Amino acid sequence: MKIQHIAFLVVMSWFLTTSIACGGPAKNTKQKTTTVKKQIPEPNVGNANEIVKKYALRKNEKRANLWKVFVKKNDSQGKEKANLVLVRIEIDLNFDGKIDIKRFYKKNVKTHEMFDLDYDGKIDLITYYSQGYPFKKAYFLHSKTKPDVFKYFEVEGKKGKKHIRLIRKERDTNLDGKIDYWEYWENGSLDRIGRDTDFNGKVDVWEKSSNNN
Repeated sequence: MKIQHIAFLVVMSWFLTTSIACGGPAKNTKQKTTTVKKQIPEPNVGNANEIVKKYALRKNEKRANLWKVFVKKNDSQGKEKANLVLVRIEIDLNFDGKIDIKRFYKKNVKTHEMFDLDYDGKIDLITYYSQGYPFKKAYFLHSKTKPDVFKYFEVEGKKGKKHIRLIRKERDTNLDGKIDYWEYWENGSLDRIGRDTDFNGKVDVWEKSSNNN
């Protein structure tokens, strides 16, 4: 028997022995994995008495992220008419399955909006409107259950040249549901500050703004 043949048999014998001891020939542990993007379900919008129309704001996006909510209009005799009345618009800005903006309408006029500014599923700001202009904003700055900071506005100017001006700020500093801090603004500048130091709902201390000194 040739030396080369013997050497080949020895190598093969060693390979088979090693393979059996290790549980067989080595296998390729790398497996192809396919990452499947999880489809987040759309939020539930509307109830049994409402009619919902879906829209996609983003181009080439099949999934809806804006919903217009309507109700059927009734006549004086209580019969439903064919036309629909818009009562609400809901928007999911970041496609996470949660509503981030709610706009409410009465007689096709916007009355107020609710915003989730940090996408945590809770309201952070409510803006109230009169004749299409904001007159009050309620902020949930230190509480997620009730607003604790308020801003009030007035509309100035003539038709077509109107603008909004801040006239007052209010705060509930101890989150007891009552205002204990007031700021009054005149012509775009802070005029005076009122503080309720004993939290009884009444101003105890008035401070003039440095602008008036």
